Amino acid sequence: MTDNVIIYDIETMQECFIVVCMEPEKTPRSFTVSNWQNQLDAFVKYTDTHKDAYWVGYNNLRFDAQVIEWILRNYEQWHHLSGLEVCAKIAQKAQDVIHDANYEVFPEYREHELSLKQIDLFKIHHYDNKNRRVSLKRLEFEMDLENIEEMPIHHTKTNMTKDEVFLSLQYCFNDVDATYEFYKITLGDTDHPLYKGNDQIQLRRDIEEEFGIPCLNYSDSKIGDEIIKKYYCQEKGINIRELPRKGYFRKTILLKNCIAGYVQFETEQLQQFLQNIKRLKLGLQDDFKEHIHFYDNVYSFMKGGLHTENKPEVFEEDEEYEIIDWDVASYYPAIIINNGRFPAHLGKEFLQGYKQMFEKRLELKPQAKTDRRIKGIVGALKLAVNSVYGKSSDMLSWIYDRQLTMFTTITGELSLMMLIEKYELNGIHVISANTDGVTIKVRKDLIPKMHEINEQWSELTQYILERTDYKKIIFSTVNDYLAIMPDGYVKKKGDFLTDFELHKNKSARVVPIALEQYYVNGTPVKETIMNHKNLYDFCIRKKASKDFHYEGVNKDNVITKYNKLIRYYVGKTGEKVYKVKREDSQSKAAKRSQVEAGEWKCYVCNTLPPNSSVDNVNYSYYIDKAESMISKILTNGKRRKTVIIPNQLNLFE
Repeated sequence: MTDNVIIYDIETMQECFIVVCMEPEKTPRSFTVSNWQNQLDAFVKYTDTHKDAYWVGYNNLRFDAQVIEWILRNYEQWHHLSGLEVCAKIAQKAQDVIHDANYEVFPEYREHELSLKQIDLFKIHHYDNKNRRVSLKRLEFEMDLENIEEMPIHHTKTNMTKDEVFLSLQYCFNDVDATYEFYKITLGDTDHPLYKGNDQIQLRRDIEEEFGIPCLNYSDSKIGDEIIKKYYCQEKGINIRELPRKGYFRKTILLKNCIAGYVQFETEQLQQFLQNIKRLKLGLQDDFKEHIHFYDNVYSFMKGGLHTENKPEVFEEDEEYEIIDWDVASYYPAIIINNGRFPAHLGKEFLQGYKQMFEKRLELKPQAKTDRRIKGIVGALKLAVNSVYGKSSDMLSWIYDRQLTMFTTITGELSLMMLIEKYELNGIHVISANTDGVTIKVRKDLIPKMHEINEQWSELTQYILERTDYKKIIFSTVNDYLAIMPDGYVKKKGDFLTDFELHKNKSARVVPIALEQYYVNGTPVKETIMNHKNLYDFCIRKKASKDFHYEGVNKDNVITKYNKLIRYYVGKTGEKVYKVKREDSQSKAAKRSQVEAGEWKCYVCNTLPPNSSVDNVNYSYYIDKAESMISKILTNGKRRKTVIIPNQLNLFE
C-alpha cells in the first residue's frame, strides 16, 4: 500500500507551528505559522485536496491527528489573529492533548470522527503497550539512520528568531524521513530479516476482508482479541455489544483445582512436591513461585512457565550422545482445549469458539506456504489462539479468569516435569527446560527408550511433541543460548541475538556477531571484530530519563552538552561521557556517573553517514566484551584470573 499516502509530522511550539507532509517519491511540503509567516490557510487547502489519502504518522492518532482535527474545526474563527496568537492557541491545545493522553481511554476525537484517514505505525507495532513503548528517536538508532535528532528548541521558547524556526523545520523534516523509513519497514520493504516481506498493512486489509474487522490501526494483540470476540459471539449467538465488560474475579485460587487429573509422579521427591503444591492457595496479588532440585538441575515453577536455572555451559553431540530438543506443539492452547477449560463467566461456548479457531488454523496451514492471503489469515488465527492465555491474566480483559491462567501454567509445568522425571529415571540427562519444551543429552543406545517414553507421555496427556536436533548448544542462561543444527541453521536467543525487533536495543551488535562466528565457524572474535566494516554495528545507545542529560568532557576539559539520547562508539579518540542529573531533580541517583567506566573514550555520533570509516574504533573494548562472554561459558560462570580461550589470545593478555 504505497499509493495515495502522506507521511507527516507536526511541531507545536509557543511561537511556531510546523507541518511537514511527504508523498512517497515526491518532494516534501512544509507549512509554517510563526511571527514571519502564516501558511495555515494553505495547509487547510492541502488537507482538503488530500482527503482520500491515508495520513501516515507515529503516535498520530493520539497527538498529531487530534491537534489537526481541532484546527480544521476551529481555524475559521482565527482570521483576525496574528501568526503568534495562532501558534499560542495551537500550542495550548497540544499541551492539553499531551496531558490528557492515556492509552487506556479514548482520545477526544475517535478514529472514525477524524476528517483525515490515518495510519498510526505506533499502534500497529503495539508501541502503545508500556512494555514495548519506544520513541521515534530510539527507532532512528535501531534503524541505523544517519541522523538522530532531538528537538533543538524548547516548545515554550519565546522571542524565536528566524534561524530557530528554520532549525525546528529541519527537525520536523528529519522526523518525517524517519517515519517514512519505518513505514517502509512496516510494508516489508526492507532487508531486515525480521520484517522483510511482511507487509503489516496488507495483512490488516486481508483480515478485514476475511473477518469483517476494521483493524488497520490495530496491534497484533488487538487483532487476536477481536477475532476471539467474533468467534465467541457467533457461537453464543449474541451481538458484540452484549459481550461482558469485565472478567471473572476470584478472591482466592486453590491450586489443587489447577492441576489436570492425569498428573502423577514416580519418585517420592516429586510426589511430595505435588502434594505441597496442591495445598497452596493464591490471593488476588499472590505470585506462584516454587523451586525444586531434581537430579542435576534446579527447576523453577513460576507464572511464566517451567525453567531450569542453567549455568553457562556448552553441550555438543559426539559418537556416543545426541542433543535433542522436544517442544510441545501449541502447548498452552492444547492444555486449554484438551482439558476442556474456559473462563468461568463465558461458558462452554467460549471453548467451542476457541476450538474452531484452533482447528481452522490447522486446516489452512498447508495452504499458507503458497498463498499470501491465506498465510495472513493463518497468522491472524495464531495471534488469536495464543493470546487467550495472556488475556486470561489481564484484569482489564473481558477474558480475565486467573484460575484459567494458573491451570494452564501449573498443568503445563507439572506435565513437562512428568516427562523430565521419566527421562532422568531412564538415564536420559535433561540439559534444560523452558516453558514448552525440554532439551536432552541422550546416549544413542537409549534413543528407542526415549521414543517409548515420549509415546507414553503423549498418549496420557494428549499433547504432541516436536523434535529438533542440535549439533551443539551454548548456554549463557536458560534464555540466552546459541544452538547449531545439523543443516547449519543457527538458533539464537538473548545475549546471542544478532537481529533485533526494533523496540529492543541492538547496541554493540558486533559482539554477538563475533560470538556466532566463534562458536559456529571457530573464527577468533578478534578476527571478526577487526574485519567488520559496518560502523553502525559498533554503536551503542543510551537514553536518559527526564531528570538527566549527557555531557562529554574532552582531553582539554572542554564540556559538550548532549540531549537525553546519544549514539556513540568506543573509539581511539573521543571523550569521557557522563550522565548528569538536573540541579532541581528529586532523584536519589548519583549526580554524575560515567557512561563507560575507566579510560574508555566515547565518540558521540548522533549524525553518522552510511559507510563511515571504522578506523577510529577501539577494537579492544568489543573484543573484551566478546571474550568475557566466552570466558564465562568456559568456566561455567566462575571467575578465574587467567582463562585460555581456544583459538584466541589470552583473555587478559
